[in-house]
Amino acid sequence: MPSAIKHDHELSAQGLVSLLVHSQSATEDQLRAFMLKTFPDNDCLVTAGAFVPSPESSGIPHACLIGVDGKLLWDGHPLAEPKKLQELISAELTKVKKGWGETSEQKKVRATLYGKDDLAAAATLVAAMPDGDAKSALQSEVDKRYAVKKKAVTTLLENGRPAEALAAAKDLLKSVGTKADWVGEVQPMLAEFDSDATKAELAADKKLTAALKQLREKKRDPAKKALEALVKSAGSTKVGERAQRYLTALGTELP
Repeated sequence: MPSAIKHDHELSAQGLVSLLVHSQSATEDQLRAFMLKTFPDNDCLVTAGAFVPSPESSGIPHACLIGVDGKLLWDGHPLAEPKKLQELISAELTKVKKGWGETSEQKKVRATLYGKDDLAAAATLVAAMPDGDAKSALQSEVDKRYAVKKKAVTTLLENGRPAEALAAAKDLLKSVGTKADWVGEVQPMLAEFDSDATKAELAADKKLTAALKQLREKKRDPAKKALEALVKSAGSTKVGERAQRYLTALGTELP
């Protein structure tokens, strides 16, 4: 766990996505409580149940490294081969930056799409390619990337993370450039953040962030009071629901 969290802290900005998957018998509340109390500085995604293409494990902890192409590159005990694992991660992050594929066109499009996070430029590169299966496949990849990034904005909002959603919407608008159909979808999405309801959620999110900072600094009592106040004032909002989940976790006894 500390190894995974360390990798996430150091490399998430470069493209590493870390998933901590719990596959034993704890409930969701117990899992959240364990992570909050034991690893308050964790920023990895945490889930119960496995959904990655990993082989059966003979024990725990069990880690897998999935490459940029979705294929399993390595699995085993995360501390058994730390040098090899680091080398594999570095190689995949280089692919994110420089692109990957069998042709120079594929590498250039993917470097632009993932490394530079420039949807508009990637779409322009694909449009200039000759018609054929290669072009269709890359166009599908660009469209899927746009759809995923757009979905991320609504998912963050639904999960009580409006500040992250706003940042994601701004990044998406920048990434789509002047591509009319994309801009026509993203601008109204961004305009929704000017509503009174969303502004209130943003204000509540700021308070929640402050409370979580207190937890990470091991100031449990002030953090708990801040969470209780937030639940009382914003309990019916998505941010309030998220605050309640943290408050529940603090009061959950671990097995």
